[in-house]
Amino acid sequence: MNTSLTSDILLRQIYQNVRDFAIFTVDRHGAVNSWNVGAELIFGYTAAEITGRGIERIFTEADRAQNEHLREMETAAICGRAADYRWHLRKDHSLFWADGVLTPIPDEQGQLIGYLKILRDITDRKLAQDEISRLATIDVLTGLANRAAFDARRAEMVALAGRTGQLLLLLMIDLDRFKQVNDVLGHHAGDLLLRQTAQRLRAASRESDFIARLGGDEFGLLQLHAPTPAVGGMLAEKLLSELARPFLIGEREARISASVGIAVCPDDAAEPDELLKRADLALYHAKNSGRNCYHYYTAELDEIAHRKNSDHGELRSLMQAKSFWLAYQPIIDCASGRTIAMEALLRVPGRLAAHSVEYIIELAQESGMLPDLGAWVFRQACGQLRRWREAGLSELRICINTCAKELLDPAYLDRTERALRDCRLEPCAVEVELTERDAIELERSGSNVIKRLRQRGFLLSLDDFGTGYSSLSYLRALPVTTIKLDKSFLRGVPDNDDANAVARSVIELAHNLRLDVIAEGVESQEQARFLEALGCGALQGHLYSVALPADGATAWLRTH
Repeated sequence: MNTSLTSDILLRQIYQNVRDFAIFTVDRHGAVNSWNVGAELIFGYTAAEITGRGIERIFTEADRAQNEHLREMETAAICGRAADYRWHLRKDHSLFWADGVLTPIPDEQGQLIGYLKILRDITDRKLAQDEISRLATIDVLTGLANRAAFDARRAEMVALAGRTGQLLLLLMIDLDRFKQVNDVLGHHAGDLLLRQTAQRLRAASRESDFIARLGGDEFGLLQLHAPTPAVGGMLAEKLLSELARPFLIGEREARISASVGIAVCPDDAAEPDELLKRADLALYHAKNSGRNCYHYYTAELDEIAHRKNSDHGELRSLMQAKSFWLAYQPIIDCASGRTIAMEALLRVPGRLAAHSVEYIIELAQESGMLPDLGAWVFRQACGQLRRWREAGLSELRICINTCAKELLDPAYLDRTERALRDCRLEPCAVEVELTERDAIELERSGSNVIKRLRQRGFLLSLDDFGTGYSSLSYLRALPVTTIKLDKSFLRGVPDNDDANAVARSVIELAHNLRLDVIAEGVESQEQARFLEALGCGALQGHLYSVALPADGATAWLRTH
């Protein structure tokens, strides 16, 4: 068989029938001198259109400017091959991603006479790989960078700030009341809110700022080249303002706010992880300061954080040992003078006893122990009421404090009803107390838990009325049965005319809204007589008794 003839047939078959690969040759100067059917299909040029023309026309404009076609031939001549892994240009100027190789063609004496190129179109694979790479650094829900990308960029920007001496700001942003939106409106609504949050963060920041969703409802923002640390506060105020505007979720309106912690590199830290820790501390302080605010890192925050961590550990130990106890303070009916209710008040032993109950609740919420603590308080109080009833003290109800975070727990209603069944009590024997601030937080979140408690027969009172977010519109809308007039209203009563006028107005307002009134903090007979004359329904305070342990409260009830 003629070897030369066989080779010619094989070569012709390759050029005429191989359609998935572009196979062509160029001379030493890059002019095309052969072009197979695969090249026609991939590039769009016929052999007649491109033969004799320079190969640079299939390279992108950027690559031509860098003489990549000449560099590729030079590499192939020196190394025996040159990889071609880049974008290429078709006749219609569309781009495709090629995977190919260029090899030199020698003559019989070994002298270079041209080059053979074989490549294929792998655009689909390239785009898929790019998408995989993109998804590895992108938060799919919001389109922002994800935690991994944020950590990498934070390290890069801290290093850059160190080299250039520029200030780098790190803002940690955490949404307030996001969980309530999720619980009340559902996870789909929560996802929509997160997407809208991402859009607002982008709109409120510079184009060069790097923004990421770090997980859940937490975001991070890096701003390099800040002229002064104060810029962080101005940006934070802008972000807070944007996030305080109502969000439209379907046909419903949701309101949230945010807390922001700010750390400055290199002033606060010159290492990426330390900078993050300090921004987290500042965020933690902002949330503890009432939320919807921002806070810079300071050295004092470190000390606070260490104390808080210790307190969390102490509370966990007390929870495991069930070392809490309840004290009970009487509530006296003005008309009859008899005790109509006992308010159950949480007490803790040891060094945490020096802190307010609000602080203990905050610790419990932060460490995830609030549902267990609230359930223990409710069951203990109901159990004590059952014992009093069995002792013949039947015309008595129990008042139990709660908060918005506890009420928003999906299991709250089931827990309370189970405790009532176990203690053989009806719902109207329990008065649930919550502050104005918590009631309004529930109302804004869209929760109907207050309404459901009332429908099941529980009594509801608004505690510490007048100290929080007093709003007549909210007071009119909330399904409460009683307001508890805060003791601050009694300062100066009954000797100060202005104080008297305020107390009189609040009690009259409550009557007009068909609400009962209990005055807290009553310390003198003069105050009691004044409040009774105004039509106050019940009184509570040291004039009658301090909060007593269960045995002391039982003895007090027997004698009163």
